[in-house]
Amino acid sequence: MKYLIPILLFVLLIGCTKNNEIPKEQSVSKSYLENKGFQVISYEGRAESYELTKQKIVTLPYMIYWGLQPVDPSMYFGKTINVEKFIVKNHPLSQGEVDVYVYEVNGQPIGGTSYPHGDTSVGGYWSLEGKTLEELQPKSFQDWQKDWINKYSN
Repeated sequence: MKYLIPILLFVLLIGCTKNNEIPKEQSVSKSYLENKGFQVISYEGRAESYELTKQKIVTLPYMIYWGLQPVDPSMYFGKTINVEKFIVKNHPLSQGEVDVYVYEVNGQPIGGTSYPHGDTSVGGYWSLEGKTLEELQPKSFQDWQKDWINKYSN
């Protein structure tokens, strides 16, 4: 009986520790983030997976997500987009930790978005590098949205 409690405590401790190891499948995305100057703290898993379509890209929030990307979204219509979540440091959005969502197609990163980690008081969307749509697009949001919908609705 005197050995039972220490063994149970050990099992509980092992079961409750979080493994921050990044899976081998995510090494490409990890390198992608590190090449941008971010320090990868952890991989949090797949946040979402979807097929990119013209219908999806003209609805919120996907319209904003894809407006923040450095790539032409039409290149990925009909493809599966896997959104992988990481927590990083050394990011322009915050001196602390930042959630980044890497967009992958066929295992290759093509862009992503970011958000201050654990801060629900801020609203908005940011590119992987921490820029807003207004910083990336030369038009007002209303003009940009109208042009975006016209471009991808047809």
